[in-house]
Amino acid sequence: MIDSTNMCNKQVTIDLTYAKNALFVRQSVAVAFGVPIDREITWVFLQELLCNSSEFALPARVLVYGLPSASGAIGDEIRMLRTFLRALATTRSIEVQIVLHD
Repeated sequence: MIDSTNMCNKQVTIDLTYAKNALFVRQSVAVAFGVPIDREITWVFLQELLCNSSEFALPARVLVYGLPSASGAIGDEIRMLRTFLRALATTRSIEVQIVLHD
């Protein structure tokens, strides 16, 4: 399901600079981790798949761009994203960095 080829040493970048809706945010996260978007992507699905399952190799580091611009328009979705990222960092020992400015 996830393309985990050499993923454990990689850095994943999630760019939300142009996020205008909740679906874009969830699909951006899914694509960054190699999760196919041929089904409904929910935070519960992503958390079960990426945080709660140790069978997939994940990157050592996740960079997130564009949160300040996205948080105004879709604040609730960004809060769920942050909750997901905290769970990912805690359960899978992944470094998560949110870049505020380029």
